[in-house]
Amino acid sequence: MSTRSRRSGPRVGLLLTGILLVCGACGGGGAPPDYTAEELEAAKARLRDHARLRTFEAGKLFGDEWVARAPHDAELRGLYAYQLVGWGLSREVHEQADAILADDPDNPWGLYTKAYALLVDGEAKPAHEMALKAWEASPQPEFAFLYPRALVRDDFEAARAFLVSLDEETRTWPEVLRMQAELESAARYELDDPTWADSSRATWAEFKERFPNHVLGYTRLANEAYNARRMDEWTLLMEAALELAPGSLEVRSQHWRGLWMSELLPREERLPAVEASMAAYREAIPETVEGLQGMASMYREMDGEARAAELEAQIVESDPGSYHASLVYVGETRRVGRELFEIYEERGEDSPEYRAQLEVVRDAAYRFLERPLYSDVFKGGVYLDLFRALEAMDPVPAEELAEAIRGMAEFERLNPHITYGDAPLAMIDHTPYALEAADLVREGVPIMLERVTESRDFFDTEGEFDQALRSSVSGIYDVIGWAHFKAGHTEDGRHTLERALAIADRNRDARYHLGQVYERLAVEAEEEGDAEAVTEWLDQAEDSYIAGFGAGRGENPNQTALEALYERRNGGREGIEEYLATLDERDRIRRRDRILESRVEAAGTYEPFQLARLDGDMVDSADLEGKIAVLHFWGTWCGPCVVEMPEYQKLDERYRDDPEVQVLSISNDRTNDVIGEYLAKNDFDCTVLVDDNYVDRAGVNAWPTTWFVDREGYVQFVQIGTALKLDEEFSWRVEAIREDTSSP
Repeated sequence: MSTRSRRSGPRVGLLLTGILLVCGACGGGGAPPDYTAEELEAAKARLRDHARLRTFEAGKLFGDEWVARAPHDAELRGLYAYQLVGWGLSREVHEQADAILADDPDNPWGLYTKAYALLVDGEAKPAHEMALKAWEASPQPEFAFLYPRALVRDDFEAARAFLVSLDEETRTWPEVLRMQAELESAARYELDDPTWADSSRATWAEFKERFPNHVLGYTRLANEAYNARRMDEWTLLMEAALELAPGSLEVRSQHWRGLWMSELLPREERLPAVEASMAAYREAIPETVEGLQGMASMYREMDGEARAAELEAQIVESDPGSYHASLVYVGETRRVGRELFEIYEERGEDSPEYRAQLEVVRDAAYRFLERPLYSDVFKGGVYLDLFRALEAMDPVPAEELAEAIRGMAEFERLNPHITYGDAPLAMIDHTPYALEAADLVREGVPIMLERVTESRDFFDTEGEFDQALRSSVSGIYDVIGWAHFKAGHTEDGRHTLERALAIADRNRDARYHLGQVYERLAVEAEEEGDAEAVTEWLDQAEDSYIAGFGAGRGENPNQTALEALYERRNGGREGIEEYLATLDERDRIRRRDRILESRVEAAGTYEPFQLARLDGDMVDSADLEGKIAVLHFWGTWCGPCVVEMPEYQKLDERYRDDPEVQVLSISNDRTNDVIGEYLAKNDFDCTVLVDDNYVDRAGVNAWPTTWFVDREGYVQFVQIGTALKLDEEFSWRVEAIREDTSSP
């Protein structure tokens, strides 16, 4: 198959235009076009220029005009659709594809445009299948980029193989070299090999040299320089990008964030510098809602709420049913949701302020759902916010909650563990629709299992993946079993819950639910006067709660149920502390044994580093020789990391004066300011090193991750994810290494 472009040249365009003019004159088929073949080809070239410069704002305006003038030119529509992709306008991209395919169902530009529409919608598989058809019908540079871009989401190796299969001439296209650089960047994660970052950087450097008029060569390398804190290099690259594309929101946004978030400028100079760049941007292009949205978003990041609100009001007034207006609407709901979380953090869920904010969140969600929305894409998240607010109310409004959960089931797909887990449980506990909740879970089983399967690459071993799969399936049985029990079908509930625990016996929720079932069976036995059966059922309830005791972070319903059961069986709380202490020690011994058994079988050394502390002093991993080291990778952006930081601070304090142990954390945050402000706000003074892309070189791709290193530099234990009781469990590992090695 040839990979040469089959785009028609100017001579063919002239011939086609001549035919159209003749037909228009002879057949009465409408007015002749108001452009020449040369002008049409120039318009296509200009749309390609907008793609090259990432000036989608101006590109869309230009394309609007030309598609109206030449509506039957498929290539023009396809190039215009790419400008719409830059705006995130899924519906309009579909419209362009449908218009092309209505004239010719096999038109390669129509297939290409439809593939992009599907990709914007997150439908990767049909997107790459359609893009391949377009490529096979007419190998175009744009198709050579889109096909592997869509394919990589399903099959990384197949996308790489496609690029390798292209002939030499095709591989000289900028679209192909760009895709190569992006695949190399992805390879560091897909292949768990950080050296691919160097390959990607080299390819982008080659791209910049070979295609100096393509803005991506500059912006991609600028991003690499920014991440490595090479701000002089970043400045030069961004200046070149801005000279090429002063009217590109994509380029400007990168510039604004670099000026604002880096330490390139003193803090008092950052806002004026960003606003000067914004002014230059507005001078470069006509005003668009896309540009207004980008500037409003930046003002939000800079805490310029009033200015952001002004820009957003312009968007809504301009077109209340547009995509960008919908972004404004959803932004309102998210902000009140963040305020709710902040109130929760500062004042707690029992405070009047928190209770009042729940009403604000509910009202904001209903207000959003009544708006003239561009599409349904944001409804799922809003229904999720509404569900969370309603569930936290006292009393819970049952009918409203049920409707919110039904809305989640229809629109929310990003969080299946909530949509088909937490939400149905809430429906079971707070509404009369327990069996409907079970049906919702059954309908969501394929989605939940697909999500687990998609996460396969995050697990190092088949055993870990199997454990995750079992946990998901166990959760499904747990919810269905609990629904049957709450609907009055006690035996069905018991058997289903027992099945849940047969699949994953550490499912604490299933333990709690099954304990409740056993207690109900004890009540029924008591009503029948069967004292022996009462004792047996209560013993089983106690065993179930004990098995779930201490099985997870946060409030554990098994402990509450266990205390209530103790009071029921003993006529009061006398002796309960001793009883619970015995159980806690039992759990502690079990956790310690499990952790010590997790020692790395074939311990290896780690990538050496020289990293700066927040005060600028350098720390060299060579200085850790002869010491036991705890290396903790985290970031303020990582929710689980932040949750366990108070306990990490305790661990740091535990070993701060121990000459044999060094505890170091490596933050993956963008700026020192972010780290410093977080530590100061929480009164943390643990030693923090600033990542300079070391995580890529070392192959760390999950947060939090912690290495426990012996005196000779070998990693003996690895903890990925949060610990149940960090200070205690991390110290067990440290002391185990200390016991195995003598002091130098």
